[in-house]
Amino acid sequence: MSSSTIEEPRMPGRVCAGSVRASARRRAAAVLALAAWPVSAALAQPAAYPSKPVTLVLPFGAGGLIDIQGRLIAAGLSARFGQAFVARNMPGATGAIATEYVARAAPDGYTLLFASSAQTTSVPLVDKVNYRLEDLVPVSASSRSSLILAINAQVPARNLQEFIDYARGNPGKLNYGSSGEASVSHLTGALFGARAGLKLTHVPYKGGGQAVTDLMGGQIPMLFGNSGEILANAKNERIRILAVSTAKRLRQLPSVPTVGEVLPNFEVTAWQGTLAPARTPRPIVDALSSALQALSKDPAIIERMEQFGVEAIVTTPEQMAAMIKAELPVYAEAVKAAGLGRASP
Repeated sequence: MSSSTIEEPRMPGRVCAGSVRASARRRAAAVLALAAWPVSAALAQPAAYPSKPVTLVLPFGAGGLIDIQGRLIAAGLSARFGQAFVARNMPGATGAIATEYVARAAPDGYTLLFASSAQTTSVPLVDKVNYRLEDLVPVSASSRSSLILAINAQVPARNLQEFIDYARGNPGKLNYGSSGEASVSHLTGALFGARAGLKLTHVPYKGGGQAVTDLMGGQIPMLFGNSGEILANAKNERIRILAVSTAKRLRQLPSVPTVGEVLPNFEVTAWQGTLAPARTPRPIVDALSSALQALSKDPAIIERMEQFGVEAIVTTPEQMAAMIKAELPVYAEAVKAAGLGRASP
């Protein structure tokens, strides 16, 4: 077991046009600024940080991937700093409520956000939110996960190419489920359909668990589900796992190909990580980042993350900023494919 150290990511090519692309360019510029934010003399690091409990805001409810990981991270930071890091669930608006709350918080290191890719990429492209990317500072990404394409076992396809051929032969007749409107699950399905030239109908659920249940029951024929939920049902004979969305095969599913092996250059990866309000003093950000990087190397945490299908990664603030920048064009294309882009940024 080992965690991965992030290298500078590959930059995707130009993938969309119009207002969504323009918005993505502006947001990419904002990410570049994040990696070199100034430290105000008036906000110098306190002599002892943290000197009181720190709130780690989680943008989703209890029991999901972010909640489980966030509480694991909070416990680890509490042990390392000798001060309480308290996880607080603040669900709503696909994470925008929690993200705005942290963006507006005092930049003193006592209010942090443990988020997923969507809060910095797809959500602002889909909905008008009351925060900007430059309102937040990357601290460290702790993990990344794949979306897994699974189909109901009654669908007459044994592999990804057979499924694509079947879907092409039945245009408009296949539905795909997701964990919710504008979720990473939804956008991955929309991007897959667009890249493969398929006509699919989206069926949103209020969470991935119900979508998986209906996949097994045959109410929906396909789903890009999060790795933890699909892996938990990998041996269920009512579903068939066809592919993973990441560039590399999953360690837990070595015989399952990537989508990119059939549709070249297809790659969607969801990260999970910590951000702070803009203008948080750099010494505090560095202290938090060092602690988070150490946690991502902890064998116990690596093993726990692997249990729900995510890979522990080690990133500096600058590397996390680069990850966000690299995925913006991909999500912009996915938002356009899903027909969700806002008319104006």
